[in-house]
Amino acid sequence: MGPCLFLVCLVLITHEASLQEIKAVVGDSVILPCSNSDEALKTTATVYWRYKDSKTVYDIIRGEAQFDEQEPAFKGRVESFPDEWRNGNFFIRLRDVRKSDSGPYTCFIPLISHQTRVYLTVTENDKQRDAENGGSGVPPSSLLLVFAFLLGCSLLYA
Repeated sequence: MGPCLFLVCLVLITHEASLQEIKAVVGDSVILPCSNSDEALKTTATVYWRYKDSKTVYDIIRGEAQFDEQEPAFKGRVESFPDEWRNGNFFIRLRDVRKSDSGPYTCFIPLISHQTRVYLTVTENDKQRDAENGGSGVPPSSLLLVFAFLLGCSLLYA
């Protein structure tokens, strides 16, 4: 393997290893992590949170939260904690999580070229799932097994 191919493979492996997976349930709040202890961040920092690399979730520009370009789907549902910024903690809280919030999020700190990638998976809670299944509380795969068993029994005794 040539040195260039080896380097590309190493970068891809490192990139994938830095992806954090976060799980949430519809309606809950979730914290998306982003932190760095670089001394340069002790002063006013600029941090960009993006969804699917292009949609603005939350911007911190020179130590101030900016909402001018925030994607409408996130308006009023995202907050950060300015007291933590001086410690290098730029995590955000996403409230009232929706299925449509599932996907990749990126926290980018341009001053130090640092990225944190998070993949959010949003699932429905048990009550929502039960309502979709007709309120039975039994997953469809279990019902299928019961019907197959009953069909098999009826064929044996026919």
